[in-house]
Amino acid sequence: MTQETRLLRVLLVMLLAGLVMASGLLYIVSLDLAAVYPELAHLRLPIYVAVLVGLVPVIVAVKVVFDFLSVVDQGEAFSTRTVRLLRRLKVLVGITATYEVLGLAGVLVATWVALGQTKAYMLLPWFAAEVVTLFLFTLVALLERLFAAALELRQDNELTV
Repeated sequence: MTQETRLLRVLLVMLLAGLVMASGLLYIVSLDLAAVYPELAHLRLPIYVAVLVGLVPVIVAVKVVFDFLSVVDQGEAFSTRTVRLLRRLKVLVGITATYEVLGLAGVLVATWVALGQTKAYMLLPWFAAEVVTLFLFTLVALLERLFAAALELRQDNELTV
């Protein structure tokens, strides 16, 4: 493990720890909101479970990034395994983006039906998360294409006498 990848690994572990803490905080907040809005208390558990299900692709993506860092540590950054890992990461980010869009639609409908109104400022963080996710999808797709092109050049170079 090199110094550069060690820092990235520490940051990824911190990200996972932050997700665990945010999940716990969300559970506590859901209990408080159920007490404040008893007419919506029956939605607390399904919404919490839906959020946890949405975190599954993120956790798997972190595992893929750990695998990518292992490949980099082995000195095989321009390999077919790297391209496969980046393709898998692109799919996981795409799944997350799609889940966010579907979740946003569900939240809008549930809020509109349950409370008869939707406050726009409550949706801004969700829109920001969607923009960030779509940016990550574009970035990973670009990296996948760049690494695939570099792999082709490397293979052509190895075949040259």
